[in-house]
Amino acid sequence: MTRRSLCQTLAGNNCDMLMITSPTEETQPFNKRKGIVLTARVHPGESNSSWMMKGIIDYLTGTSLDAKILRDNFVFKIVPMLNPDGVISGNYRCSLSGEDLNRRWIDPDVRMYPTIWHVKRVIQQLQLERDVILFCDLHGHSKKKNIFMYGCSDNSSTPRRIITRIFPRILWKTSQNFSFQDCSFAMQKSKE
Repeated sequence: MTRRSLCQTLAGNNCDMLMITSPTEETQPFNKRKGIVLTARVHPGESNSSWMMKGIIDYLTGTSLDAKILRDNFVFKIVPMLNPDGVISGNYRCSLSGEDLNRRWIDPDVRMYPTIWHVKRVIQQLQLERDVILFCDLHGHSKKKNIFMYGCSDNSSTPRRIITRIFPRILWKTSQNFSFQDCSFAMQKSKE
């Protein structure tokens, strides 16, 4: 695991990024590994997303054979806290700019929303280097129960529609705590 500062926030706090993968001399070449990007805590009040992320990091850096296989075959780029200013300030949903960072993905301004801008750049750069097979942003829901996912909308019968549902389906088949029925693959205009 390596840790570096992704960027500085509006308040001058570091937004850290981790990279988890096996050393290149131990397994398949680094450039053949697929990419996975995981983020959490874009909404400061959703503290359960930090606990989920801690569990993911502990698992991926652990000693199990499954964790080693994942590290051998994937490069994980992880941003454990996308909105450190909001967390430090005690905000529930917004950053210091008073904006919901989760609504700034389409065209983020580097000065106003630096963490979103930089994560988007990391994803774009990673896509130039390797196949990125998953981007997952962890949240906590204010009303819904269970563990579920929201995914990209694609109402066609194309393979892309199926691909967006593969990971949630695997989770549903392997964990009694995951609810595929509570997943949604539609996006309201207000949440693009």
